[in-house]
Amino acid sequence: MINHPDDRRTVSWTAVAVAGLAAVVAVGVHQALVPFLAGPRMGLFTNGGDLEIYRHGALQVLHGHPLYAAKLPPGGWFTYPPFAEMSFVPLALLNSAVAKALWLLVSFTGLVATIWRCATTLGWRPELRLLLLSVALALVALDVQAVRGTLWQGQVNLILMAIVTWDLTRANESRLRGWSVGVAAGIKLTAVVFIPYLLVTRQWRAAAAAAGTAALTVALGWLILPTDSTAYWLHAAFQTDRIGPLTHVGNYSVGGIVATVASPGQMPIAWWLAGVVLISVLALIAVQRAERRGERLLAVTIAGLLSCAVPPLAWGHHWVWSVPLLAWALDRTARARGRVRVAWAVGVGATYLVVFMWFTAWVFRKAQELQTDYPNHAAAMGAAVGEMSGLDRVLVVATHPALLVAVASATIWFARGPHHSVGADPSVDRVRRPSGRRPCDTRGTGSPRRS
Repeated sequence: MINHPDDRRTVSWTAVAVAGLAAVVAVGVHQALVPFLAGPRMGLFTNGGDLEIYRHGALQVLHGHPLYAAKLPPGGWFTYPPFAEMSFVPLALLNSAVAKALWLLVSFTGLVATIWRCATTLGWRPELRLLLLSVALALVALDVQAVRGTLWQGQVNLILMAIVTWDLTRANESRLRGWSVGVAAGIKLTAVVFIPYLLVTRQWRAAAAAAGTAALTVALGWLILPTDSTAYWLHAAFQTDRIGPLTHVGNYSVGGIVATVASPGQMPIAWWLAGVVLISVLALIAVQRAERRGERLLAVTIAGLLSCAVPPLAWGHHWVWSVPLLAWALDRTARARGRVRVAWAVGVGATYLVVFMWFTAWVFRKAQELQTDYPNHAAAMGAAVGEMSGLDRVLVVATHPALLVAVASATIWFARGPHHSVGADPSVDRVRRPSGRRPCDTRGTGSPRRS
């Protein structure tokens, strides 16, 4: 990789080749650990259960049936606000196979777009080699637990992450910057965490746009689906059992930790609230420090990780924000030299192992060892999890929140130096420039302009 005269770095063909090789290895490892067509509905291409709930919920809306009154095929509640189901209506116009293929393609494209946006925000030149690198790294990311889980379930997480990342890394003065947060919160409430991030970093216009857009999604829901809106906002939104049991080993949140430790008793609400307050304060201090240092992508990423940690129940597939974290760390590795580069490379590898699909692989292998004829993937997972001790469960559910604590703490520790101005592409401020040259402001477009 080399420096470009306009202060943007160019991806080398060597880097593309290495990433391509890593992609081949990652796909092979995935196939070896959990085959893509593995049963019962445990392979990457054999599930799509949440997508089917989206589709059937949209059919309920089109036919005028209540959205939250009963479980939807293949057997789950619709747990999002009414605006979300209005957004999913186009899926109801497609048959299951077409919808699944299209959703998988759109989600993977969102993953590639997120990596591309991270790279261009961090000062890499937008060109064919960066696109090829982004696709290769997206394939490597298939082995990330959250990415794999999102694609496997047919979830919406990668798409929401792509639009939020693009929007919040735009110039401060960009038109309606922050709207994506409102839309994302209208689909999944956890995205509302980005509003406190915008407030503590004094991005007032973006915070107002986010809050206004979120309010608009609620108003549209009440206007178009008043009965369903009443059912959701007065009842369903507060019933976490619709999502799943808090003690589920897939609940990677502060609530999951507290509920698992307290099991078989009820989750102590006071413990959960205390944990949420502590991790929120830590993360928001970290995003403020990162923003003031000119590390906007890191700040947005920490806010995204926080949105996964604070709900009472957050499935492992919610943690797709580990991808921008890895992208940011890879950039730091590429810019470092000597022993510092080695240290960053070790950090990237350790983070990748933390968020790797090791638990999914273990569940699949353990279920195979038990040699039971499982009716579905839930039964297979239940059989495997039944072999775990209480301590094992705590370690599983605590891994991702612990990563957030580590990243936030490290950000606070290392962001004690001089502050940098923050603009559209704040990471450019920390790129070394020849003396006498003015900083560039890429404004997220790939074409440098004077600040």
